[in-house]
Amino acid sequence: MKRRLLCAMMVCFGLGVTVNTVQGQDIHFSQYNQAPLMLNPALAGVNGGDFRFVANYKSQWANIGKFNTFAASYDMAVFRKTVRSNFGGIGLSFFSDRAGDLGLSTNQANLNLSYTVLLNHKGTQTLTGGIMGGFGSRSINLSKLTTDSQFGDQGYNPNLPTGENIVSTNKLFADIGAGLLWNYTKDNNTNFYGGFAVSHLNQPNLSLTGNRNEKLFIKITIHGGSHFALSKQLYLLPNLMILNQGPHWEYNFGSLLKIKKSTMPNEKTAFYIGASYRVKDALIFAGRIDIGGFNIGLSYDLNISKLTPASNMNGGPEISFIYAGNWPNKKKSVTYCPML
Repeated sequence: MKRRLLCAMMVCFGLGVTVNTVQGQDIHFSQYNQAPLMLNPALAGVNGGDFRFVANYKSQWANIGKFNTFAASYDMAVFRKTVRSNFGGIGLSFFSDRAGDLGLSTNQANLNLSYTVLLNHKGTQTLTGGIMGGFGSRSINLSKLTTDSQFGDQGYNPNLPTGENIVSTNKLFADIGAGLLWNYTKDNNTNFYGGFAVSHLNQPNLSLTGNRNEKLFIKITIHGGSHFALSKQLYLLPNLMILNQGPHWEYNFGSLLKIKKSTMPNEKTAFYIGASYRVKDALIFAGRIDIGGFNIGLSYDLNISKLTPASNMNGGPEISFIYAGNWPNKKKSVTYCPML
């Protein structure tokens, strides 16, 4: 019973569908660099090639409820006249999130547009601006809902009213956001980047209770990192992300150690291992492998938050898949992208 109560409280507070005026927080991936268009719309088309396909899946807190998130995106560079010229980017992204036994679902599709300006003639330093617009829906399955008002002297009676002030089981909304990205690539081994994004500029109302004041807080994302060599085969990739959404703050920092298969300059096969810390919430252990244009990442959240009594420290596994490439019969583009 305690686990179910904690689960219900977490769903209501974290996702903003209570009968009170509570504003929600977004879903997020632990491998946030592996979900670029969800991190910052300025990353659309900034992928070191011509196109990129991304898929992400996360499952968490399986012992207290069903919490699953899936996301996918496709983005590509456009209007690139030469390998050293300004260019645009376009991307489509989609995510679906299902939370709790009541099947609280959020689905959203977005269009991302960006434009990258070279800050020097070598193209080693760039500044990218991006915008995002999309539509989404939020729904809940009330057929599985049971409340105290449905229990009487004869026990549970599903025909009794729930007493909950839910006026609609489905809510449609529009969403807009914007972002900036600075990137400096000294050479094939050294890279620094930093980004800033603002989400939910229109503060969409996702309430299922008809409360006009129950709007989604504007979210501010600050992220950055670097890639530099420790030796001819070892590289360090420190990274950080800070989120603010209304009264809620989230701090993430960590690093990956990259091990290349060989010392050859053009060697693309590499293995990564590392960890990060989401402050007061989870320790995240991660691994990744790059083979050609393919990138596959695995991570696991070890929960250390106040949810621990219910979760038994079980967080959630997460998997990511990225494929980036170039169009056939076309010379490979210069790598403008951050080495995430």
